[in-house]
Amino acid sequence: MLTSSSHSRPPYVVLIALLGALAGLTPLAIDMYLPSIPTMATEFSVPVEIMQYTVSFYLLGFAFGQLLYGPLTDSLGRMPILMGGLGLFALASVACALAQSVEQLIAARVLQAVGGAAGSVVVMALLRDLFERDQFARAMSFGMLVMNLAPLLAPVLGGYLLLFFGWHSVFWLLAGVAALLALSIGLVIGETLPKAARSPLKLSSALATYGRILRHRECMGYQVIGIGASAALFAFITGSPFVYIQYYGVPPEQFGYYFGANILMMMTLTSLNARYVARLGSSRMLGIGLGIGVTGAMLLVFGQWLQIGDVWEVVVPVVLIMGPMGLISANAAALSLDAFDGAAGSVSALGGFMRFLAGALIGGMMGLVHTDSPWAMVGAMSLCLFSSGIVYLWMVRGRMAPQGSS
Repeated sequence: MLTSSSHSRPPYVVLIALLGALAGLTPLAIDMYLPSIPTMATEFSVPVEIMQYTVSFYLLGFAFGQLLYGPLTDSLGRMPILMGGLGLFALASVACALAQSVEQLIAARVLQAVGGAAGSVVVMALLRDLFERDQFARAMSFGMLVMNLAPLLAPVLGGYLLLFFGWHSVFWLLAGVAALLALSIGLVIGETLPKAARSPLKLSSALATYGRILRHRECMGYQVIGIGASAALFAFITGSPFVYIQYYGVPPEQFGYYFGANILMMMTLTSLNARYVARLGSSRMLGIGLGIGVTGAMLLVFGQWLQIGDVWEVVVPVVLIMGPMGLISANAAALSLDAFDGAAGSVSALGGFMRFLAGALIGGMMGLVHTDSPWAMVGAMSLCLFSSGIVYLWMVRGRMAPQGSS
């Protein structure tokens, strides 16, 4: 059900398509250039683990950007923050395309991430403005189906862009996508936060709000579950170019097909979540998603321990881990926002900050322990999923799930 708003709303399908595309901008920015990482490492004359830091620094910039935008979007409104962020993202994408060294690329990626963070915070706040709890999870699931087209197509498109036009073309395309999104959303959706509902912009107030969120056990419990799942995802994103392309010898232009198998499973499970969450509740669907992911993590560790030596010993378990990511994220976010109502922008921003900070730290640690084997990625993904599962069991045992969500 749409909540009241003074701005006339577009049709549901159009709304979900635009918000899904906005949510897909960061997956596009991260995933489209993954097949280029080994090539870029060669061009910049650096080891591949150094190029992997371009992912980690993007996640770091994205994390701090979200923390900044949370109070701003609750105070100034959704559209000013979104338009400014997309503008910065587009300009930074141009700087990435023109980078002459890995240091310049990393600096431009940080700015690109800070701009892209606005979209992530605003899209969550827009959904919370427009939909109530289980309907929010349903709408977010549909939005994530659209969003998942980005990581499904991005590595494939990025591989062929690399093959025919070079890695620079990836960033030129990202600049154009950001500009088109800014124009479309500004014209079609518009502002959703009335001035009467906005909070005064004060640093002390923002810090106090973050403090209240951090002390809220139920809200933070669901946030931690989402953080663990997201960290597993970022561990895969950081490590998969080395594992698939360099370790198992997958051609760069075919990397996207292996990557896309995860997204197809993610889309399937996310669509099931959209269909059944209103009937089963967000808490139960979250448990189902974690059960599938933990099973995949166990198989991933077991496969590496057996040392079969075939790429499928990674591909199949990773599909089981990545498949329920949308389901886990949607329901963990819905339960977290419902537990701490009234500051959707700040809750989304803090949660996003912690998820992407965890992803940056995981990527950095993987670089430090990098060896000529998949174990850095395998260990990081598995530990993150196991942690989320343990927290969920603790919350269920403590009877912390909200009424009506299980």
